[in-house]
Amino acid sequence: MKRRTGASISLLSSLVFLLLAGCAAPEYVKPEARPIIKESVIHKSYDTVWQNTVEWFATHNTPIKNIDKTSGLISTEYSLSLEDAALYMNCGSGESNFNGKVELVNHTGNFNVLLKKIDDHSTRVSINAFFGCTVNRYRYENVLSTDYVLESSTRTSCSSTGNLEKSILEYLAGR
Repeated sequence: MKRRTGASISLLSSLVFLLLAGCAAPEYVKPEARPIIKESVIHKSYDTVWQNTVEWFATHNTPIKNIDKTSGLISTEYSLSLEDAALYMNCGSGESNFNGKVELVNHTGNFNVLLKKIDDHSTRVSINAFFGCTVNRYRYENVLSTDYVLESSTRTSCSSTGNLEKSILEYLAGR
């Protein structure tokens, strides 16, 4: 009977580790929320800031869902292109492994801009953004297959990168 050497035990251990790692389901890693600036005082009249806010929506091809000048509220709800989603939201990531994959799709967002008159020459602007996507988890159809089968599909909240809020606040301050 042959004795096992350290190298063969190490190889066996590595193979067992790889097999166990391959049994794990693909993971969805949630994003870490970070503080962002979403409010600022613009040193301009309420009417000027209101008009510039409406103009921002128009020039950025962003449809307005609700608009009420008396309350100072403008809100939207829209689907984001993949390019815009990467700029404005962090939805985490999906990992793939030997058992399947995770895809993040159907990125959507809505936000509102709230204006509040402070005095004749100052307006407080607050931006509240809410983003989400669908997390699809797939597994391979069978051990030798390259075809995927959808295992689950769930909506999840994403965090803002702060870029949207920054873009709007800088636009309003610079107009």
